[in-house]
Amino acid sequence: MLNQTQVDTFREKGFLLGNRVLSDEQVDELREELARVIDDYEKDEIAQPVRIANLGGKEESPVWQIVNIWEASSAYHRLVHNPVIVEEIGQLMSATELRVWHDQIQYKPPKVGGVNRWHQDSPLWGILTPKTSQVSAWVALDDVDVSNGCMRMVAGSYHWGNQIPFLHSIKDIDSMPDRFEEYELEVELCPVPKGHVHYHHSLTWHGSHDNASDSPRRAIAVHYMTGETLYDASGNHVMKRFVAVNDGDKLAGDHFPLVMD
Repeated sequence: MLNQTQVDTFREKGFLLGNRVLSDEQVDELREELARVIDDYEKDEIAQPVRIANLGGKEESPVWQIVNIWEASSAYHRLVHNPVIVEEIGQLMSATELRVWHDQIQYKPPKVGGVNRWHQDSPLWGILTPKTSQVSAWVALDDVDVSNGCMRMVAGSYHWGNQIPFLHSIKDIDSMPDRFEEYELEVELCPVPKGHVHYHHSLTWHGSHDNASDSPRRAIAVHYMTGETLYDASGNHVMKRFVAVNDGDKLAGDHFPLVMD
């Protein structure tokens, strides 16, 4: 459970480094399962994730994404139900109901792992409304720091609404201006030790630089949504084909499992 100071910090900044939630043995199991799921991709009669893709878009500097690895691995299924994470997300959102929106592995290979440009999460989730009722738990499977491409975030930015057009105008990860409208911009690097969780709001501005180190940078972001999250049929997303509710209804179903009620 988070203390009130931690909750207040999250509500001020829009992000928070939490505590250790995985043992070394659990991390080892998740690493092994990650390798297995990649090796077994598109094999018949083996449970599969929704997608494996290169988020970075450049073959020479990949950022590998695996969406809903929890559907392909019992170890990751247990992780998305982790009771500490679920309880703390509930605290941060003052929620009485939580579902998994989706998860995504983010893997930057040694030396060549690429940049994840400045963005916000929920404006890219076209089938969800409102854009304010989701929080991510980002769990490190390696020690993630400046050397291998840790995240960076702008304090307080989640209070400012959907600013994707502005973020997409920033030419590179190191070029955040000093001000946006009337706001001074403060970029914070967010290292996360192996087995720890880092929380961020779905409207928090964030990105990450490349991995030039000799070590992999493996992590999983589990995106949770409160019971306020509704389905917007006018939008698009890789998860849209799994939706079984009507436009404007609460997003629920087997592919969006309930973890708190």
